[in-house]
Amino acid sequence: MKKFYSVGEAAEKFGIAPSALRWYESEGLLDPVERNESGRRVYGEKEMRRINFILTLRNAGIPVEEIRRYVDLFHEGAETIPERKQILISQLERLKEEEKRLHAVIIQLEEMIANYEDTLMKREMDSRSRDPEYGRKKR
Repeated sequence: MKKFYSVGEAAEKFGIAPSALRWYESEGLLDPVERNESGRRVYGEKEMRRINFILTLRNAGIPVEEIRRYVDLFHEGAETIPERKQILISQLERLKEEEKRLHAVIIQLEEMIANYEDTLMKREMDSRSRDPEYGRKKR
């Protein structure tokens, strides 16, 4: 049996606002969604896969305009597969460069923290050796 979700249920499943789903549809990222007898949107498995795909691209940092371009290429047909693949490859390369940059920053911060801790410990130990009452509460 096929499962259908309301806009609220679909949004909750992905941890986003229902307005985001309506916006994806209005922006052409999501094909027009079927409606039930009451005129309310119903999301089937196909729509749920597309939403997941859109969110994956957004989480990867791909701008909405580029996602729209990807969707437009998808609608143009199989001959656009290489171009669609290149969109993903290009973003992966950007993310790997960002990963390298972040790794370097992490190493620098770890070194700064280690130096900070070494300096603080040395100062405190020096202060305590000069004054045994250093840091103790006065009664």
